[in-house]
Amino acid sequence: MIIKVSDIPDEGLHVPIKDERTELEYGGAKLRLAKPFSGFMNVKRASGRRVIVEGSMSVTLILTCSRCLEEFEFDVVESFRDEFFPVEVLNYTEKELSKRELDTLFYARGEIDLSLVYLEKAYLSIPMKPLCREDCRGICPVCGKNLNEGSCGCEVKRVDPRWSALLEIKEKLLKG
Repeated sequence: MIIKVSDIPDEGLHVPIKDERTELEYGGAKLRLAKPFSGFMNVKRASGRRVIVEGSMSVTLILTCSRCLEEFEFDVVESFRDEFFPVEVLNYTEKELSKRELDTLFYARGEIDLSLVYLEKAYLSIPMKPLCREDCRGICPVCGKNLNEGSCGCEVKRVDPRWSALLEIKEKLLKG
């Protein structure tokens, strides 16, 4: 969804987000979508060659729980306001950036790819450790059963690895 900055009228553009893709590339893997991207963006030129993109988007991703390994739906609903400047305004001197400068985006060749705006919001909303629910119990380390579905009856003996040397001494003493 590429637009030319010169094609943006004075009153701005209202651009609907209708992206029918069914998956995203994420960390070298394919991430499936349960519901496609939807929403809108208002694009307008501001002072200088600055462009402001405001809008709202939603998408439902299918993630895998990092504890129980079950798939679950993860809703992303984001409102955003981004400012774009032409890449030519970059000053390549070394300096500490302000918060505002860190949030600045750039466009080149007089074009902005609007799909990158809502894709960025989706990628940044994915948790580092996705959980199907906060109290997910995970899987049994012995048999692999999903503990959210009930107990498996396996005896799990957890030993702090810092005590393993003492445990070995204890076992040697008990053997005789």
